[in-house]
Amino acid sequence: MNFLERQLEDPICFARIKRWFYISLVVIALVEGLVLLAPIALPKLFPHEEHHRFWFESIPAFGSLYGLVSCVAIIVISKFLGKVWLMRREDHYDS
Repeated sequence: MNFLERQLEDPICFARIKRWFYISLVVIALVEGLVLLAPIALPKLFPHEEHHRFWFESIPAFGSLYGLVSCVAIIVISKFLGKVWLMRREDHYDS
């Protein structure tokens, strides 16, 4: 049994690892939020000289939202195609 398996099997150590994992996720989310809001709060320190072709590109975190919606659409469409086109009936090979 290696070190990681022993740590994950001990309930106290596992709870401690899980707690630090969640704390680190919250810290990362806060830092990303501050970086996202920094150009709005401190415009002189972070000059915003981007030229947008469309109005919706100026929305904060538009790329992230677009990526999330695109991934969800890919998953939903692929599941639909899998059920309609790829799956066969249960008795397909019982001829």
